[in-house]
This record gives sequence, structure tokens and C-alpha cells, in this order.
Amino acid sequence: MRKSLFFIAIMLFVVLGVYSAAFANGNGKKIFEKYCVKCHGNDGSVSEYGRSLKPMPARDLRTNRLFISPKELLVTIKYGVYGREMKGWADILNADEIRDVAEYVRSFSYQPSPGEGEKIFKLRCAGCHAKDGGAKKLFGAPDLDMSPLGERELASVIRFGRHNTVMFPKEVILSNPEIANVVAYLLKIKK
Repeated sequence: MRKSLFFIAIMLFVVLGVYSAAFANGNGKKIFEKYCVKCHGNDGSVSEYGRSLKPMPARDLRTNRLFISPKELLVTIKYGVYGREMKGWADILNADEIRDVAEYVRSFSYQPSPGEGEKIFKLRCAGCHAKDGGAKKLFGAPDLDMSPLGERELASVIRFGRHNTVMFPKEVILSNPEIANVVAYLLKIKK
């Protein structure tokens, strides 16, 4: 009898957990459609309006996992991004709604293309780094095909640059998907 009650309790817990997660994601989608689509587009790939924002366009959310942690995403939604059009939503959305929309945004995905990344790398990066990712000693650029950096670290260096080096931030030159493509290329050529 006790085993049966215990089993039923566990099953209820699992079912309710799955149901509440599905509800939260549905709620997150509704919130996203109401407040976020104007800038970020239906699938997070940035709307036409979002591309026209100044000083910088809205970010492509399909690549968000590469650039920010779940906690950072919550903070961004709650407080916004200083100096950009992304305002904070803490006065409009409650904590549960912010969490729901963050979970929904985390469900977006982007499949990076190493081939596109190679084209971008040769156009934008090969001036300092060799076209094959090797080092160019003249500029002190590191040998990227032997870089110990992982996916998120490479993305961060490309986006924000490297302090005390000539590696300047590329976030005004490259979109999130373009950075993701370059990262995919660099990971592909690693020795």
C-alpha cells in the first residue's frame, strides 16, 4: 500500500512538473509574441525594425546560448542593456513571466555554418591572423588552429575583443550568427 502511494506521489510530481514546464514555455511564447517580436522577430532572428535600431541592431536570439548564461539572460530581460534599445522589463513583467520568456528564448537554436565562417574569417580576420587560422607574427596574433579556447570563449573574444591587444571588438561588424559561423570554422580547423 505504501509503495503504491509513494509511486502515485512520484508520478504526480513528474506529471505536474512536465505540465508546468510546458505551460511556462507556452506562457513564455505568449509574452515573447506580445513584447519581443517587434525587435527580435518571431523566431528570434531579428525583425526588419530590429535591424534598423541605433546605435546597434537588436541581437539575434537564436545564438543566445553561445553568448550568455541563463542567469545573464534573466538579468538582461529584467534590467535591459545599457546604451541600447533593449529596455528592462521588470516594471511590466513579474519574476515568473521573466523566467518564462527567458526559458522560451533559450529554446531558440541556430545551426552555424563552418563554410560561411571560413568566408567571414578570410574577409574580416585574415589581415591579422593567417587565412588558415595560423599565426602572423608581425601582429602578434595567436595561432588560432591551436587555440585552447572553447566555443563560448572564442565567441566572447570575437565579440568583445581582447584587452591590451590589437584584437578589437567585432560586435559592431559581425552579427551573432556571423560570429557563431566563425567560431564553428575555428573549431573545425583546430589541430
